[in-house]
Amino acid sequence: MMLVVNRKQAGTSLIEIMVSIVVIAIGLLGLASMQMNALKFQKTASQRSEAVQAAYDLSDRMRANFVYTLPELFAAERTANETKYTSTGTYATKKAGVYAPASNCTLAAPAAPCSTDQIATYDLAEWQRGLQRRLAGGAGYVIPVAGTAVSTFDVTVMWQEPTLNAVDASCPGAVAAPVGIRCFTIRLSV
Repeated sequence: MMLVVNRKQAGTSLIEIMVSIVVIAIGLLGLASMQMNALKFQKTASQRSEAVQAAYDLSDRMRANFVYTLPELFAAERTANETKYTSTGTYATKKAGVYAPASNCTLAAPAAPCSTDQIATYDLAEWQRGLQRRLAGGAGYVIPVAGTAVSTFDVTVMWQEPTLNAVDASCPGAVAAPVGIRCFTIRLSV
């Protein structure tokens, strides 16, 4: 007669449960990390979208306000047009600026219409205020490009981007952008 020994394994189900809990916890941490990165990248994409929209907003304002009458006056008018929309300075001065136009050139303005110079001043002030409201550390920079056949501008929108740990190479040198400032520049021919 043979004896059959019945040996049971004890505790294996507890170990399996503990291993599965560890695996699930690691998976959940990975998902949480993915969600955090998605939110961070969504914020960056939103800021860039706002910057693009702001740059094109100013370009539309500039095109609407440029005046060309006679071909023989083109050079003088071009210089005047370029001068009224030039907006230079460092990032620090642009960011800290308080922009309030001298006159309100909207449709609800007083009976006297604004001149093209007043409209340009109004456009730049509204644009800078909009950048300050829409972008973290938002500021703008507009400079004419020399040596072009038509009025050409570089319109630069700047904002703080917390994930940027260097000086953005796309920022113009004249704006003296510090570390963490992102720049978006379009070249506009009017």
